[in-house]
Amino acid sequence: MNKKKESKNNIFNAIVRNPNSMGLFGIICMIITFAVVVQLSNSVFLSRENMFNILKQVVTYGLLAIAMAVPLINGNFDMSISASAALSGMIAAILTTAGFAGIKMGFALAVFLSVCVCALVGLINGLIVTYTRISPFIVTLGTQTAVKGIVYIICKNKAVGGLGETFTFLGFGSVAGVPVSVLILLAVFVIMGIVLRKTTFGRKIYANGGNYTAAYYSGIDVKRTRVLAYVVSGMISAIAGILLTARSGSAQPTAAEGYEATAISICAMGGVAMHGGDGSVTGILLGAIMMGMISNGMNLMRIGSNWQYVVRGVILIVAVFYSQVIGDKAAKK
Repeated sequence: MNKKKESKNNIFNAIVRNPNSMGLFGIICMIITFAVVVQLSNSVFLSRENMFNILKQVVTYGLLAIAMAVPLINGNFDMSISASAALSGMIAAILTTAGFAGIKMGFALAVFLSVCVCALVGLINGLIVTYTRISPFIVTLGTQTAVKGIVYIICKNKAVGGLGETFTFLGFGSVAGVPVSVLILLAVFVIMGIVLRKTTFGRKIYANGGNYTAAYYSGIDVKRTRVLAYVVSGMISAIAGILLTARSGSAQPTAAEGYEATAISICAMGGVAMHGGDGSVTGILLGAIMMGMISNGMNLMRIGSNWQYVVRGVILIVAVFYSQVIGDKAAKK
């Protein structure tokens, strides 16, 4: 009996001493508690069909959250992710339907060019943030507005429909019963998990966010790392925009509008430090799942859309507070 108690105490102490583990433990508890409450209210919630529906909703949320997380971990904000997503989806849709100068392009080439354009947006963000004293929040907010204008210009204020079969497959197809978009989401998360935790570039991102000055004096090229973090953010935003366009069946100039707030909420719930230097891909994925469950669950419980905004706002505040408490406890330990 004593050995069992000691084992449990050791596990608990290990969780408490590690802020990442404590954060993951907390959000898992939140997911389980919320699932039980909604299931008791509506038995459809935990059905296989509804679970896949939630995962499809999570795709755009999750990708934009990881796009937001990379600059956040690096100690910066990127408010232009939603505009980059809209730009990417619009460019890919136009190139594969109407074409450029009357010349249509294949889907793969259109996607490649879309990602490159959004990487360029990220590069511009990174250069301005790194080589000026303008706040990253203001810089990327300005970029967001400018990119939105570009989206409206290239689509002439109209949605672009008539997308090809490949878009349809991305939005509604499945492999072995799993939606293609969900598989792409998981692939991106696995890749980013490896990049952030197992590569020199990833460790530099954490070092930059943890202590920019110390990272500089330790020999890290802090400016290059900061710029590249924004480039990666732009590329992931592009993928999110293309998948959102595929699921919508058309490219909308208003696509992903306001999603940056949702992305920040997911990062906060997933344990990403708002001041930089901390956060995990697993936590972000769990945060995205939690956000998808909240949206879906509130709809099943017939909670009005206005009240849903209230609930999301409260959850954001609670998540950030919870993250701060965990960080303080870990620091004391």
